Amino acid sequence: AAGLQDDALHSLKIRSWGGADKADHITEGYRRVNGCMSAADPAIRGMLVEGGTLVKSLIWNPLSYAVVYGRSLDVYCVVQGLLMRKVPPTKILLVLPPRLKDASHQLPVDAFAEGDEVEEKIHTILKNMNMKVYEGFKLLGIQQDNRLRLKALVLEEHGVGDEAERLERAAAAAAAAAAAQQAAEAPGQTATSAIGGKKEEPTEPRIPEPKARCSGEMEDYGLSPDGFLQKLLPCRILITADSVNVDPDIFNSVHGNGLVYDGRLIVNHNFATTDSDIFGAGSLCEFSRRFRRKDADRYLRHDGFNGREVGSKLAQALLRVIDPVNGDMLAAGGAPRGLSAGSVGGGSAGGGRGEASQQDHSPVAGGNTMGADTIDTLETEEASPDLLPDFYMPIAKAGILPGNLHYYRIHACRVADAKSEPLPPTEEHVIVTDTLEPNGQGHFCRLTVDSLGKVDSITYLGGEELQVESLWSLVGLSETFLNHLYIRWKDGDIPDIVEFLTDEWATALFHDRVMDFCHQIQLEMRSQEDLKAIIIKALQTINLKEGLSRKLLENIQTQIPKSSIKAVQDHMLEYLRENTNHLKTYYLPEYWDNIK
Repeated sequence: AAGLQDDALHSLKIRSWGGADKADHITEGYRRVNGCMSAADPAIRGMLVEGGTLVKSLIWNPLSYAVVYGRSLDVYCVVQGLLMRKVPPTKILLVLPPRLKDASHQLPVDAFAEGDEVEEKIHTILKNMNMKVYEGFKLLGIQQDNRLRLKALVLEEHGVGDEAERLERAAAAAAAAAAAQQAAEAPGQTATSAIGGKKEEPTEPRIPEPKARCSGEMEDYGLSPDGFLQKLLPCRILITADSVNVDPDIFNSVHGNGLVYDGRLIVNHNFATTDSDIFGAGSLCEFSRRFRRKDADRYLRHDGFNGREVGSKLAQALLRVIDPVNGDMLAAGGAPRGLSAGSVGGGSAGGGRGEASQQDHSPVAGGNTMGADTIDTLETEEASPDLLPDFYMPIAKAGILPGNLHYYRIHACRVADAKSEPLPPTEEHVIVTDTLEPNGQGHFCRLTVDSLGKVDSITYLGGEELQVESLWSLVGLSETFLNHLYIRWKDGDIPDIVEFLTDEWATALFHDRVMDFCHQIQLEMRSQEDLKAIIIKALQTINLKEGLSRKLLENIQTQIPKSSIKAVQDHMLEYLRENTNHLKTYYLPEYWDNIK
C-alpha cells in the first residue's frame, strides 16, 4: 500500500484529478476537481505530457496559469518539469506555505531550512526568469467556474505584521460581524417574511466574491476569523506537494481492520501489527512506544530510516514467520539450521520446527527440544523481543531543480528524537565551498560533521551530475578519513570540495570494501585495553551532547601508542595490496624498494 502522501488536497476533501480516468472509486466524503492535482499521483506524468492539452493550454492560453504549492523538494522538481515542457516561467506561480512549527502529526517535508543557501540560489534563478514566488500563504479552499473547473485559489497570508496587528484585525472583524447581526435584528427591520409571516434566519455578513481575473496576480479577499488577510489567486491548474499524511483510503482500511493507528501505523519489533497476519514498514509506520522503556530517546518512526534498509529488515522478519527454523539463517545468508538443530536437540526435524514456531510467537515457550546452545545462537531480535532492529544506512534525496541544476542531499539516519539530539552544528562543524556561477558552471557543496567527528550530511548543487553512491559512502565516516579536509579548507587550500574529493587520493574511499576495512580497524582498536583507557579518561571531562572538540581529538591522538598507529598503517597497506587491481594510483613501499 502507499505510504504517506501529499496532504494539501486531502485537507480540502479533494482527491487528485489525475486518477479520474483510471478508477471510478472516490473516497466517501471526497471529490475530484478538474485542474487540482497532487505530485504524489502517478497519473500526473501522463496528464502533463509535453504536447498534451493541459501543457498546450499553459503555453498558448494567456488566461491559463499553473500554481505549484508546497515546500518539499517535489515542488521545485515539478517547476523544473513544467519548464522542460516549454511552459513559460511567467505562467508558473510558486506558492510557499508557512513553515510548520509543530510537526508532531505531519512529517515536515521542507526541502530547505529557513535561510538555506540552496533555497536562496533557486529563488534567485526563478526571479531572474520573471517567475512569481509567493511566500507564506496557506491554502484554504478553491473556486470553480460554471463548468466545475478550477478557477481560483483562496489563500491565507501569514507573516504579514506582528501578532498584535493580527489580533486587532480579528477583533475588528468580529465587531463588524456582531454589528451587522444586531442591525438585522433591530426594530424596523424585516424580521418576518412578507408572505406567510415566516421568520427569516439571520445570516452572517458575506464579503462579495470578486470575479477572478486570470492575470497571475493576487486579489484581496477579506479577513479570516483569526484576523489573517485572505487572497484570491486565479489559476487553471493546481499541483500540490506539501506536508504528507496517511492516504484516506489507507486510513479507512487500517481503521476498518482494527489496527492501531496513532499518527502512524503501530508495529512491533518484527514489523507485525496487532493482526499477526498483517505486517507494515515504511514512512506510514512507527514502532510501538513500549520499546522506549529501555531507550527513552529512541526514534521510532520509519520515515527517519533508509527505505531500502527498512525493507531488508522486513524481509528478514517475514522469513522468520514463513520458515521459523531456517528463516533467520537464510535472511543472514547462512545455511539452514535444520541439520544442526536435529543433532543438538536430539529430536526430529519436524518436532524441532514446531518448537521453534512456539518460541517465536508465544510469550511462554516450553518443552523446547533444540538445546540451550542452539537457543544462544539465535538473532538478538529473537532472543530479546524488546530490542528494536538497528538502522545505520544514510538517506539520500536527489532531483533536477530550476536552472537545470542537479541537487543531492545525503544525511545520516535518525537515531534519537529531535529533543534529545545534539545541539546544531557549530561553525567548526560546517564546511562550505561555493564556486557555482549563474550559468550553472561550478559546484555548491556543504559538508557537516556531527559532534563525534563523523560526516553527518552532504549537500550538493551544480550543473554536473554526480554518482550518489560515491557521496553515500562518505556519510558516517570520520572526518579524519578525508585527508585533513577541515584544516586545509580553513587555510584556503580547498576552494571546491567536489574537486577535492574527486582527486585520485580519494579513490580508496569510494571502493566497495572500504566499510569492511573501517569495521576491521574498529574491532582492532576495541581490543586494545590501553587505547580504551585513554579514550575513557578523555571522555570523562566532556559533555557528550555538546560533542568532541577538535582540540580534544588532537589531544587524544598525541596519546595513542606508536604500536597502535603502526597497526593501523599495516592494515591500510594490506587493504591497498588486496585491492591493487582497482586502486592503482597508490604508491606502496615495495615499489620504492624495487627502485632502490
